[in-house]
Amino acid sequence: MEPDRVIRGHSSGLEMSSEKEREALEEAGDEEKEVKEEKIKGMKEFLNEELELEELRAQMLQLLLELEEAQDTVQKHEENFLELQGLLEEERLASAHQAEAFTRQIQHLQAQLRSVQTEIDTADEEKEGELLVAREELRAAEEAAAERENDIASLQEELCRLRAEISRLEDTGQEYELEMVTLRAEIEMKSQSRLQQRKEGDVGQLLEECKSLKEQCQMLQEENSRLNHRLQLLQKRSSGGSCVPLKEEEDETEASQTSISQMNCRLVDAGIQKNISFEGRPVTPSSWTGGFSEIFSLRDQLKQTEEVATHMQTECDGLRNELQNMREMYETSQKERAELELELLRFREEVERTTDGKEVDLSHRSLAILECKQSLQTKLFTKS
Repeated sequence: MEPDRVIRGHSSGLEMSSEKEREALEEAGDEEKEVKEEKIKGMKEFLNEELELEELRAQMLQLLLELEEAQDTVQKHEENFLELQGLLEEERLASAHQAEAFTRQIQHLQAQLRSVQTEIDTADEEKEGELLVAREELRAAEEAAAERENDIASLQEELCRLRAEISRLEDTGQEYELEMVTLRAEIEMKSQSRLQQRKEGDVGQLLEECKSLKEQCQMLQEENSRLNHRLQLLQKRSSGGSCVPLKEEEDETEASQTSISQMNCRLVDAGIQKNISFEGRPVTPSSWTGGFSEIFSLRDQLKQTEEVATHMQTECDGLRNELQNMREMYETSQKERAELELELLRFREEVERTTDGKEVDLSHRSLAILECKQSLQTKLFTKS
């Protein structure tokens, strides 16, 4: 603005001068004008440069402000970066610690895994050994059971032998009974032929003796039946669950004993009738020797028959006792066999459980096997 005013003042002074001067001045003015124009151009350029400088300064200020803002932002970013770097370092340290902890845990777990694997291998070896021992014990128990079965078979053979012996004794008793019947028939025939020769006094005495002997025989029969009934009651109480063949053998033995007691009574009756027939006849010189010799011979036969019957009774009682003992042994062996079979089944189930269930506790399995072993040993010791 100021250079324009100066230029205008110079132009008004030049108009008032002369024309020469005006011409000179025009020339000079042209030159000056050129100079001024150059100056103006220079001033304009300067002003433009100033403006540009101002703009540049403003831009510089703006840039400085932006730079400050950028520096603040950079500083904030640096602070954030440092903070993040610290957090990253902390995370790295924490990750490193966690990695170390994980490494230690992995090593510890690997050590535990190795120890567990070792324990599993040891447990497998122990299990194999226990299975071998259990199989050996099972084999021994089966052998013991086979021995018991052999014992039972021998007992059954012995029972068959006793049954045959009892049947033989019954046949012998029947033979003796037939012989006694024949003797009684002979005695009755001879007594009927001599009934008319008796004396009335001797007949009464002998009849009284016969009556007393019959009463004694009846009392003995009642006592025998009472004892048999008592024996049956005792046998029913003691062996209520015994097998049917043994009961049949016992009934056969009792029947043979009853037949033997009846034989004894028949022998007593035969002796009484013989005594009546021969001792009741009139004693004459002709019949003295023959009658008494026949009486003595018949009495000897009767005595021998009674001795045989007594011997058979004793032998029958012995066989009955032996049969009772054999029956008790048979029942005991049957119970032991059932117990052995139960023990074998339980032991086999235990062995199968130990073979199939590998996840079962080894201590529990070993305790169960030891219990089975002890029970089997106890059973075998008791049986032996």
